[in-house]
Amino acid sequence: MKRVLLALLILLSLGLCGICLVQWQREFRLRATILDLRTALVAENKLRIEAEAKVEQYGQEIERLNAIRQEIESRLVDLTEQVQTLTQDQSARGYSIALLMNETLRARSELKAYQKLAGQGSDALKKHNETVTAQNSAIEKANLQIRQLAKDRDEAITRLNERTREFNELVEKYNKLSKR
Repeated sequence: MKRVLLALLILLSLGLCGICLVQWQREFRLRATILDLRTALVAENKLRIEAEAKVEQYGQEIERLNAIRQEIESRLVDLTEQVQTLTQDQSARGYSIALLMNETLRARSELKAYQKLAGQGSDALKKHNETVTAQNSAIEKANLQIRQLAKDRDEAITRLNERTREFNELVEKYNKLSKR
């Protein structure tokens, strides 16, 4: 019976060894799976943190771009107003240029007419020149008279100021004498 018990004990020991071996293999696979899951979790956490950082960066970039867009829109409005003002100014200048061109053309035609008349009637032109010369000499004489009158007026004012000063001195002397 000892042999049967010994064989049974060996068989039970071998069975227990087999069970331990199976458990170790299962534990090894479980630990490998847990390690893989931890590695995957760490990688996912890193990716999540990077994604959150990118979301924050993208949010800041969107805010910056919105600020730039608003600034550009305000500049666009200002520039549009300036362009409208300049367009109106240009159209007004165009109208002014057209008026000046018409006036220039009319003056040229009048000049040509005067030149034709001058060729035909140089005596009339000479008379007109003599009249203008006489008027200029009359204006020069009037200017000389005005200058002389201004000079006389200045002298009269100077004399009046001297007499007023003398009168004021006389009044001061009188006031001093009358106080005594």
